[in-house]
Amino acid sequence: MATNRKQRKSGGSKSKRNTSSLKQHRQSGKILQPPFRTLPKLQSLPWLRDTFPDMLWLCSVISQHGDEGMLLAAKFIDRVESVIDAAAADGRVEKPEDLLLGGELTSFEQVPEELRSEIIDALRRDDIYEEGVPGVLARVLGKYSDMPGAWLLNGWRRREQIISPDVQERYLAKMVLDSSTGRTAVATRAKCMILRARFKARKIVLTPEISDEWMDILPRYPNRVTEEERRRIEPSIRAAFLAFSGEKYGSSPDGSDGPALAWAKTFWRQNWKLYKCKTSSDQASDSDMRASKGTITAAQREWHTELDDLQKIFDQTAQHVDPDLYNPDRYEVLTGITLRMLRSLSVLIGYPALWTMEHGSSITRALLESRIVLKWLFQRNDPELFARFKDYGRGRIKLLKLHLEEYRDSLTDPPPDLDRNIEYLNVLVNQDIWEEFQDISIEGNFAGIDTRKMAEQVGLLSEYRLLFAPASASVHGEWGALDQYVLSICENPLHRHHRIPRSDLSIRLGPELVESAISIASQLVGDYAQAFTDDEPADEKVETLPSP
Repeated sequence: MATNRKQRKSGGSKSKRNTSSLKQHRQSGKILQPPFRTLPKLQSLPWLRDTFPDMLWLCSVISQHGDEGMLLAAKFIDRVESVIDAAAADGRVEKPEDLLLGGELTSFEQVPEELRSEIIDALRRDDIYEEGVPGVLARVLGKYSDMPGAWLLNGWRRREQIISPDVQERYLAKMVLDSSTGRTAVATRAKCMILRARFKARKIVLTPEISDEWMDILPRYPNRVTEEERRRIEPSIRAAFLAFSGEKYGSSPDGSDGPALAWAKTFWRQNWKLYKCKTSSDQASDSDMRASKGTITAAQREWHTELDDLQKIFDQTAQHVDPDLYNPDRYEVLTGITLRMLRSLSVLIGYPALWTMEHGSSITRALLESRIVLKWLFQRNDPELFARFKDYGRGRIKLLKLHLEEYRDSLTDPPPDLDRNIEYLNVLVNQDIWEEFQDISIEGNFAGIDTRKMAEQVGLLSEYRLLFAPASASVHGEWGALDQYVLSICENPLHRHHRIPRSDLSIRLGPELVESAISIASQLVGDYAQAFTDDEPADEKVETLPSP
């Protein structure tokens, strides 16, 4: 576990990543937008959350029957249409003008009610009803209220099969997993079926160039195309589906939900009542999660040795440089900043529970912030800045004292401890300058600029981006930190991988965070010593660390 920081080698081969470059992001105010977000009127439609529930039947058939699933779905849909067309030709019904049977549940909901029993009878005579709507699917979907196209399940009434709840849940879970993203084979083929309906209804018009390619490949899709043809046609299928899906699966201009989106919300919300959360059964053992006592002790011994070396260099500097007794602000501020961090590093080494980014990020962040501030101060070497640093801190203490005094005055019987705390702060506030001569700054810090700008000005912007920012996210409890350390993903696909509390309170101990903290502390002490090097005669120069 303990690794000698001085012997560790950084590096490694650079790998190419298929991600958008940061340079491609466009700045809009204080927001950096990726290229897609800058396109006008572009909607992001979550496939699994908003679109998949309406395509449950299609995805079920394709998931269960593989390459033959599209053919079965086509036969099923064509038979439904044939009954409707025959009834319309006989004058028994009027075919809805907007009826477009693509296999979505909402499209089946548009089928005239007076023909639904006749359609089921026709499907059963053709021996395709039970293939298209197997008993397990009927039992699964029958649990949901307000499901569009629920009449499709009527063929199983009074002859329901006995299917255990576990089998039903596994069936639906497999379907969800097979369709988990809009790029899976099941999802792509389901989208192709929707396109088929639009082609039949002449709702899609292609240019001659595209038409020649599509009409050559689509009749052979999915099981009689080459891999090269598949790579060409499937992205086009998904893109064509997205071109019109926003109208159906997005919110209406007035903010109301259409039938497909309303059903999606119903489906996922009812799953909470129908199915239980699941946690990973592959729990790490204690030996995996916790380092042994001997390993921890060895690591602490090595790190304390490195800390002692830093402390010696710090002491040599602090005890031998001239503090300038007339105006010791510079000496006191730089010395205080550095020693505070060495004390914090000692605490970090002493408590293994802090050896994780979740719990130790506050110390790592403070270390880097201290180095940024210290380097920013001594590079400018402006006596006024050191005085302002002190004034800012005094003002904050004075403000706290005033708030506590207001609070005490609002109480009928203030507790003695409150008076003692106020008196302590009163002494602290007035020990250098009477508070009547102290201003209170309400700016974010003493310098009037944020830490990122400070880091940029002293050449530490990379360290700010790669360490300070992620550590700040953990300190402030931003979503990224909660997602990584506090919550885990529910293993039940029917819960759409929502987050649940981590049941395991064990933590993984590793040397990375402590070694990073020691590295920053080493650089901080080096900067501190460097700040006073020019103040000493040549024969009394203090020892400094190598430049980082």
